[in-house]
Amino acid sequence: MPISTYLRPRIAAVETGVVELNLFRTGIQDDAIVRNERRSTRLFLALLSISIVILGLYYSVIGYRKTIIIPSPSISKYSNLSKEVSLQCPCKNASVKYEEFVHMKPFYHELCKSDFVSDRYIRRLYSLYEQTVDSSIPTDVHRIAVFQFQTLRTLCQLAQKTTDDSLKTFLQNGFVQTHTVAEELFENQIASLITDFISSTSKTFMRTLKFIQDVTAQSLFMTGASVTSVKPRTQSRMGFFENLPYPGIKYTFKDGSSCTCSSSTANTCMGLATLNNNAIPGFQTGCYMLSALLHSTLEMCYNQVFIDILTDASNKYQKLDGSDSYSTVEVLLSQMFITHWSHNASFESYFNHCAPTLCQYTVTSTHDFWFIIITLIGFFGGLSFVLRIVAPLLITKLWPFIWKLITRRRRPAAQIVEIDVNTGIYL
Repeated sequence: MPISTYLRPRIAAVETGVVELNLFRTGIQDDAIVRNERRSTRLFLALLSISIVILGLYYSVIGYRKTIIIPSPSISKYSNLSKEVSLQCPCKNASVKYEEFVHMKPFYHELCKSDFVSDRYIRRLYSLYEQTVDSSIPTDVHRIAVFQFQTLRTLCQLAQKTTDDSLKTFLQNGFVQTHTVAEELFENQIASLITDFISSTSKTFMRTLKFIQDVTAQSLFMTGASVTSVKPRTQSRMGFFENLPYPGIKYTFKDGSSCTCSSSTANTCMGLATLNNNAIPGFQTGCYMLSALLHSTLEMCYNQVFIDILTDASNKYQKLDGSDSYSTVEVLLSQMFITHWSHNASFESYFNHCAPTLCQYTVTSTHDFWFIIITLIGFFGGLSFVLRIVAPLLITKLWPFIWKLITRRRRPAAQIVEIDVNTGIYL
């Protein structure tokens, strides 16, 4: 028997079954009611199928956000994941002291550990000062050298102590973050903090020094090293000694310039000191020794021949080895006599002290096949219940209204056809 002959009655039976399918059977045999029940069945199945297809497409296309939690992550796990996703890791310790993960060490100018700030060098200069003080001119280097190098030593010690104290205070501060900072951001923040610390320390130091200089100059306070700038006088009157104002000394320098010490010129009256009536490159003298020193360079400290002549000794005090001979003492002091810093920040140490109890991140994924199937099964019962109520209502309430609209549109067309036919017959 041909397969078409075999399938034809079965296909016809299926078609008949679909046409006569009635899921809303009430048992009433009225033809109009049965037709509405079958229409309700078809509408119900159509709406249910469309809803299932739409929901299936929606869940297969639309992604969802999923939060993944990693308890007690290690530094290696954190480093690997942070390169791929944005991690949120609450810190167990929100404040971590800088000393726990930052190492900083200043390297000071060679002057501050050279022969020029040693006791034996200063004693030698003082010995020469005593020998020449009564016979030398105001600009003679032997009149000021011992005081200037004592001041240099003091400035070195003061700069080092200020730096050490500031560094200890800085390292005791806390790096406060409620969540672990990403490694790159951590490095940038710490580098910025270190730069600000170095800059603010030197600026604060120089502001204080400048204030002291201004007060000293305007008040005409005489420091021990500045007694060469004034001529103290007293006057006896009827058995009493009366102090008279200090007349300022007039300085005449080798370049022909001159100035007289007063409150208005105390910080500016300066010029090159001399040795054997020859100007010393870079080494200043003047009304206030500190001001003169700050404007001086260390060129003489890099010249072994000059050092031997100054100290009247051969190779007993060694010259400086560097090449920074033209920087003024003020510039060196503004850097706290520091040539460079060694500093590094360990992200691993910070991470360990932060001690995050967990890390979490969010990813966007698409739903898998079985999730969609299970979700559709879950929706099926609710959709069936709702559509079993909605479908009959649409057929009984809305369908008659739609049918009337359809029939109204058909009637004018039928009348036009009838008129055309009658007209043709008449003609």
